[in-house]
Amino acid sequence: MQLLTIAWTVIAPIFLMMGVGFAVQRGIGFDIRSLTRLNFWVFVPSLLFVRIVESKLSAPDMIRIILHFSILFALMFLIGWQAAKLLGAQDRLRRAFTSTVLFYNSANYGVPVAQLAFGDFGVAVQAIVAMLQNIFNFTIGLVLFAGGRGQGRKHTLQAIFKLPMIYVLVAAWAWRATQLPLPLPIHTALHSLADGLVPVALVTLGAQMATLRSHRFSRVMTGSLLLRLCLGPILGFLIVRVLGIHGALAQSLIVSTSFPTAVNVALLSMEFDNEPDFAAAVVFYSTLLSAITVSLVIFLVKQMQL
Repeated sequence: MQLLTIAWTVIAPIFLMMGVGFAVQRGIGFDIRSLTRLNFWVFVPSLLFVRIVESKLSAPDMIRIILHFSILFALMFLIGWQAAKLLGAQDRLRRAFTSTVLFYNSANYGVPVAQLAFGDFGVAVQAIVAMLQNIFNFTIGLVLFAGGRGQGRKHTLQAIFKLPMIYVLVAAWAWRATQLPLPLPIHTALHSLADGLVPVALVTLGAQMATLRSHRFSRVMTGSLLLRLCLGPILGFLIVRVLGIHGALAQSLIVSTSFPTAVNVALLSMEFDNEPDFAAAVVFYSTLLSAITVSLVIFLVKQMQL
């Protein structure tokens, strides 16, 4: 019964808002590039700033989040790369397969789920994860999809320092250290923008889903879905135990590893013409299947004594 309650109260609203974006995109169409940039440059940074300044997330918690994410990323990279080889994927498909396993939808999908499942603390944790995902997505992800045709360290550093979340993170922790309240106009504006992230992000995700093409299932695709939706949270749980992370932080981190493949994976695959149909299909099917798997993961972590 509790599992059904989670599916009804947490996951169902997510998919209903995505459905609105999907339907409108199919009907009249959005400028998805502008919507994506609006999320990336306005709503996510606003939420990140507000949640860090006002949350109970401590500097040690921040370090634990980064450490947990880094270990998970390294393990998923090694497992994904080897699994693709065992499944017979050639170089380009192997790179696409690994990317679909590594990069998950921590912002458009993850932040709303964290808000509904764990409240403000969960959102603060997920905002940090989303920032780390974006940094890795647009650096390592670029290298993977470019098939080794990267533009060197200078290009990578430029990509990292173009990300707004890094500057927001520094500004938020610096302001938090002053222990001063935000000026009222800034406080009101940032909270209004932060509150707008959930609906706008989910409508955007639904619109993005409407532009993706489905693809027949294959052994390689099945392997990708199993690693992303099943192995991810299993490793997330094991890493939490090894690092001795407990309570709400442990629950939030485990759930954060269960989210479906990021839409950015499909966008990068199209940009570099690297198995775009495969990447788009994994994003599509992993998002649909996540209605079941994410509900189950949330249910399980709420039953555990972490």
